[in-house]
Amino acid sequence: MIGRVVHMKDDRLFETIIQREEIFRGRYLNLESLKIRLPDKRIGLREIVRVRDAVAVLPVDERENVYLVRQSRPAIGEVLTEIPAGLIDDGGETPAEAAIRECEEEIGLRPEKLTELITYAHAEGYSTGMISLFVGTDLRATGPQRLDETEFLEIVSMPFEELLTKVRKNEIRDSKTILATLLWLHLRYNPQWLDF
Repeated sequence: MIGRVVHMKDDRLFETIIQREEIFRGRYLNLESLKIRLPDKRIGLREIVRVRDAVAVLPVDERENVYLVRQSRPAIGEVLTEIPAGLIDDGGETPAEAAIRECEEEIGLRPEKLTELITYAHAEGYSTGMISLFVGTDLRATGPQRLDETEFLEIVSMPFEELLTKVRKNEIRDSKTILATLLWLHLRYNPQWLDF
């Protein structure tokens, strides 16, 4: 996993899992109740949503246009504009392979070049999910969208500067899109940032 940092169990703030109970098993997520030992040795409870890791990619063409999708997000009751994203398939798919696949499926463009940005915990207070962010360039058309049967997306294209303005005006509310946009802006002016 890109950039994943694993903290050692000897960290004085580490909470040890004593007991794990599965409360719900769904197609997308599982809910677990954890009994944990707190750093001060008392016992506590945590509810954890276990999901597969995901990827997201900001596709940027040679004219600095970006490609996003609009889709309904019933959990918050809104239609959001977001970068292409999705779950990493079981069976050994890498984050980079998933990013290319999702880009092709959602917007019909294949990035021939992927730049890894970061991997981050998008809901660390209650979820195991990590999202790996990429920028995709050298875009090649591969045909129409190939969406899942229950997936309804509208492709949106705009200049990168317009996306940046939308982020500044709080018109983009999706964390992965905001983060990828700001990191791409930073990288454009600080290309050495990736040389760590």
